[in-house]
Amino acid sequence: MTSATFVLSTGRCGTQWLTEKLSLLYPDRQIVHEPLSFHYRPDLNTELVPLSYNKELIQQHLSEIQQHLNQGRSYIETGFPCWRHLEWFRQQLDGQARVIHLHRDPVDTVHSLLKINAFVPPFVPHLPLKNLFLPRPEQGYLAEWHELWPQLNPAEKNLWYWTEVQAKALQLRQSWPANDWLELKFDQLFSATTEQALTEFLGPEAVRDIASPGLVDQYGAGAIALCAVEFPLLQKVPAIKQMAERLGYSSDFCSNS
Repeated sequence: MTSATFVLSTGRCGTQWLTEKLSLLYPDRQIVHEPLSFHYRPDLNTELVPLSYNKELIQQHLSEIQQHLNQGRSYIETGFPCWRHLEWFRQQLDGQARVIHLHRDPVDTVHSLLKINAFVPPFVPHLPLKNLFLPRPEQGYLAEWHELWPQLNPAEKNLWYWTEVQAKALQLRQSWPANDWLELKFDQLFSATTEQALTEFLGPEAVRDIASPGLVDQYGAGAIALCAVEFPLLQKVPAIKQMAERLGYSSDFCSNS
């Protein structure tokens, strides 16, 4: 049965490598990395109102995905910006949407996101701030802490973003068919165990005994994060500690003074 599979992640979790790996395993499938880039506008579109911005572009993308499915060709999208549209995709595609939830240690994710200047004020004033997410009052996992947002440093905003993405993943998983959901951890991504999990999830027709691609990083390779990775204000938010521990990560960063 054909399906559309989407990777749910914060980005900086190995999706570029995963794209190449899946392209080798499933050469007959349509596999794309960030086809709309940031035009999904996860900073401004929300789960409740997914088409406030770039409506026609996103609808056209949906139409193209549906065409692949109608032609009997499964579709896999590995880019992170679609995370707010997953429930919308499931509704629009009549339940043919599947999810790979790919997550990474929160502090490692923050370090890597800072390498691409996520939430970092630009050096040149006229350039836009790279907001991957913007909180809204009364919406989201950390909604009760909304008033803290303007005071947070870039590292804290990235940690907040990491938490919201994971919270959305866990919320979606509760209502998603178990056979249509796969959870992977970045630190196990390049292993034979994960390859087996992927082929069991995506289908046994995978090409066997292929060489894995080398490490890939088109966005931030060699860059150095210039911002301090400290969380002075988010120390007081127990929900972040709970989310980290729930996914199997250390929450020592929550007890720093």
